[in-house]
Amino acid sequence: MGDLEETASQNILFQITKIVETECAKDASTLLSEGFVLLAVGNNIFNDDENRFVYSLGFPKSTEELSDWARDNF
Repeated sequence: MGDLEETASQNILFQITKIVETECAKDASTLLSEGFVLLAVGNNIFNDDENRFVYSLGFPKSTEELSDWARDNF
């Protein structure tokens, strides 16, 4: 990744206005399609044998641009 790409990626992170977490891959996928960016995926918070993940996503636009679904559910 070149310097220009790193700068663009960093700028997106600086624009994050809302951060959400979900265990549901379908919700994470829907949020990504609505303009959220994936910040992290983790699984170390569960004390069981299931393969579960927590998806952390950030919205790099004004919260006024959130869809009704995202606003109501997160």
